Amino acid sequence: MKILIVDDTYFMRELISESLQERGFKELTQASNGEEALKAMSAKCYDLIVTDWNMPKINGLELIKRMKKNPACRHTKVIMLTGDTTPEKILEMKELGVNGYISKPFTPELLTDLVLKLA
Repeated sequence: MKILIVDDTYFMRELISESLQERGFKELTQASNGEEALKAMSAKCYDLIVTDWNMPKINGLELIKRMKKNPACRHTKVIMLTGDTTPEKILEMKELGVNGYISKPFTPELLTDLVLKLA
């Protein structure tokens, strides 16, 4: 499974990567914002994107909107990481077809369990 991890915090990207590697996921790519993620997706599509919502340049929501416009990548599964789980935000994620979300802060086990369910 090819996974793209998108977060503007280096520590968070590394934590996610290490957690997924411990569960056997090897094909991991990191991007520090939505702009970098879109560049990575122009080279190949991923099976899953784990993305933060709030990032500079292009946020997670806009990243997903742009990804869905690409016919080759529109079926990529998405896990959104966010500190804001108000009903309005949850509705926005559902309308975009986000497959799951995790409220920050979270445990690595919670994330890896959700990834395994979507794998």
